Amino acid sequence: MDKNQLVCGCMKVTLGDVENAIKSGAKSFEEVQNITNVSRGCGRCSNSVKELISKLLEK
Repeated sequence: MDKNQLVCGCMKVTLGDVENAIKSGAKSFEEVQNITNVSRGCGRCSNSVKELISKLLEK
C-alpha cells in the first residue's frame, strides 16, 4: 500500500503516519490516536483505521 494514502481525511493522517506510530511503540488504536490524532475529526474512519491497526500489529 502507498504510505502517502490518507486514512483520515479530517486530520490528514496517512498510512505512513500510522505505521510510524506503531514502530514507535503504539500497541492500540488509542495509542496510535494519541500520537497521530487519527479519527479525531468526524470519526467516520475509526472502524477502518481500527482494522488497519489490527492488521499492522499482527505483522
